[in-house]
Amino acid sequence: MPDITETMDVPAHVHIPRQREQDPSAWPSCPVLREHVEAMIDLHPGGLVWRRTFPGALDRIPHARHFTRYLLVDAPCRDDAEQIVAELAANALRHTGSGRPEGTFIVEITRTTATITVAVYDCGWGGRPRFGATCRTDAERGRGLALVAAIADQVGYEGDDEVGHKVWAKIRTYPGL
Repeated sequence: MPDITETMDVPAHVHIPRQREQDPSAWPSCPVLREHVEAMIDLHPGGLVWRRTFPGALDRIPHARHFTRYLLVDAPCRDDAEQIVAELAANALRHTGSGRPEGTFIVEITRTTATITVAVYDCGWGGRPRFGATCRTDAERGRGLALVAAIADQVGYEGDDEVGHKVWAKIRTYPGL
């Protein structure tokens, strides 16, 4: 059995930086180190995935935003992800069975070292998302998916009216890289 003080040959991508190297007196105001986050994400094939189900009411959208912001507190694109969740949740509630009594919607966040994918699942029985639809600049409604498409690097949807839809948007975690 190796002595715990001796160093072992470990590939660089598996090394997890020691938490003790951070000054605990600076917590919680010190930023989360990027290499700590990436090390944790790399431990899970396919990245980290979180899901939460919300009741199908418009007053639950701020809770979905908070859920997103909390999970992505260290991500430089957290504001964009939060806005995307709000738009997709609002669409699910307005245009599908999720907004009916007893309806629900699910927010899913998948995080890899390269991307964050935000998805909202609805209950179906409504229109399919049209990301390419044109809208007037002075329109008060109908601009949400255009905004999502403008913010995200990729957008799409899966599913149908019977089983529901998964509407998603993918953002590069560190666009400058």
